[in-house]
Amino acid sequence: MKVNCLNFSDSKDSRYLFLYGSELIIKQDIADQILQSLKAQGFNDKVSLHQDELDQAEDIIMRNVGGSLFQEKLILHLKHTSGKFPEKIKLILENQHLYNSDNLALIIESSIEKTPTSGNWIKNIDEKGLIVSCGKLKTAEEKLWLKRQLEFLPKSLLPMFGGSIFQNNEGNLLGQMNEVRLLKLLFSSDQDIDETETNNIVFHSGLSAFELEDVIIDRKFEKVLQTIKFLKEHDSQNSAPLIWMIAKIINSCLESSQATNKKSALIKSGVWSSKISQYLNLIRHSKASEFMQLSDQMLRLDLINKGIIKSNVWEQIEKIILQLKGVTEPQH
Repeated sequence: MKVNCLNFSDSKDSRYLFLYGSELIIKQDIADQILQSLKAQGFNDKVSLHQDELDQAEDIIMRNVGGSLFQEKLILHLKHTSGKFPEKIKLILENQHLYNSDNLALIIESSIEKTPTSGNWIKNIDEKGLIVSCGKLKTAEEKLWLKRQLEFLPKSLLPMFGGSIFQNNEGNLLGQMNEVRLLKLLFSSDQDIDETETNNIVFHSGLSAFELEDVIIDRKFEKVLQTIKFLKEHDSQNSAPLIWMIAKIINSCLESSQATNKKSALIKSGVWSSKISQYLNLIRHSKASEFMQLSDQMLRLDLINKGIIKSNVWEQIEKIILQLKGVTEPQH
């Protein structure tokens, strides 16, 4: 069966998948989904072969077909990155032995733009597997793809973040994916995330994104303003991560201040359990209406950052931080 990448859904019924087209990021993304699905089915071993290593593929297949019932389930991952589609892969797909083993799964990634309409190899993979077209996306398709990548975001923040990522990276799926991964780390409540991943999100002042979050929710606003000043002077074109972190904090505070169960709302917003008490202390003296106003200011800041509204983005960031300081001030 042949499908477009936007219509792809994780198929547990097929162990033979052919991904083709020029969009490397989409192929990698779908391949990762397939690998996770196969792993859940017990396929724990994987052999990856590039186009100059294909001589090994047939031997691997024959050994697997002739193996015992207790043989480990194997994924054979073949990668064709340039030039004409290899005859060796065609021969593999034409060989009926490939489809006779319950212990073998096959993933093929190819750079070809179109598949032939005839030939035994394409007929076999069409009938017994799944062919996924991963060609260049049109503008509307690219926006849909990005929207799906951002499904983890609170709906209230999707227009701001999605719009900003698309505007800055239109036609560049690698750039979009990198920013999506950043947001996933910022909005994830999973504290088992690899520490090396979180440490990669570092502002040029030396503070990591997660350290900056702590500084804000601990109300160390002088240090926050120092960081903003440093960034404005040394990295003025890279305001997006800072804006996203502030938006995350304000959105989490707004959701919690409106909820009956404030702790549960914070967890749902992606706040780590170790930071719950800091957030609860931050909003203790505040009203939901005050965070609503700050949220409106963040939407305006996004328009400024995109150039739709003419204003100084760094001055507006400082203004919002000072407003946050004011609304979270303990009452005397």
